[in-house]
Amino acid sequence: MIGPFSEDLPLRIAEGLLVNFEIAISALVIGLASGGLLALLGRLQNPVVSGVIGSSISVLRATPVFIAMFFLAGVLRSHYSALEAWFADPKIMFVTLACLPYITSYAYDQVSEALVQWHRGAHRAAMLLIPNMARSFQILVSASCFGAAIGVNEAMSVVLSEAELLGQSVWRFVLYALTVLLFFGLMQTVVASSRLLHRLVTARL
Repeated sequence: MIGPFSEDLPLRIAEGLLVNFEIAISALVIGLASGGLLALLGRLQNPVVSGVIGSSISVLRATPVFIAMFFLAGVLRSHYSALEAWFADPKIMFVTLACLPYITSYAYDQVSEALVQWHRGAHRAAMLLIPNMARSFQILVSASCFGAAIGVNEAMSVVLSEAELLGQSVWRFVLYALTVLLFFGLMQTVVASSRLLHRLVTARL
């Protein structure tokens, strides 16, 4: 034990955080690629293509991550054994896919705006895409915590398991407070890094 906490708690939280970041990074890469591609196709000025893209993005915007996750987990549950041949933990894949409607629609909006600003010659305004996508990464990390509801062994799942062992003692609330501070510190590091990258890029422009 570390005080009232389990001795291996820091290691388990670190491993859980890696899962959170794995989900968030995977969703961000796929969502940025797909949203960016849709934004480029939307500039073709083809009314049919624009209409299909606009309708698709509207549906994606209206799809909550939590609902999408349970839908995918339910629909793909019968294929779980087959999916294990391709994924170490298919539940992680469920959460990643559930994040795609949000990040794809968000990336579409941000890339579309960045393209408009770039073609206007407002290159620095276009580069706001960098901190904007960093903010979406924050949301993706938070959304990845929904995985605890379907058994994903991410950081929040670890914290909830430890909290059960602590019962109703004051240390339970200390654990929650420390977890909030940990996530706050990590997310602020992401934001600070994106702002630094944005300054470096705009300085060169």
